[in-house]
Amino acid sequence: MPHPCNTGPDAAASQNPGDIDLESLLGDSDAHLVYEGLYRLRELKVEALRIVRAEGVRPNGRDFEPWDFGIPQIDRLLARFGADPVEGQ
Repeated sequence: MPHPCNTGPDAAASQNPGDIDLESLLGDSDAHLVYEGLYRLRELKVEALRIVRAEGVRPNGRDFEPWDFGIPQIDRLLARFGADPVEGQ
């Protein structure tokens, strides 16, 4: 599982404006739980997308896209938190 990449003492200086430093906000332990939960949620949504595509489910004649499952939105949120990117995107 990827892990937060901006966790050192210079993390705040390396972040972009608008980024959120979860460790400062929640503490290391709680921040880790948030990262873990988001990565797991993403995994479940990727698997659900794979299943509906394999089953041929097509609402209104169109294929489901990652956006329909919130996958890019989760990726952007993880990026704002300074987490490592998800492998194999």
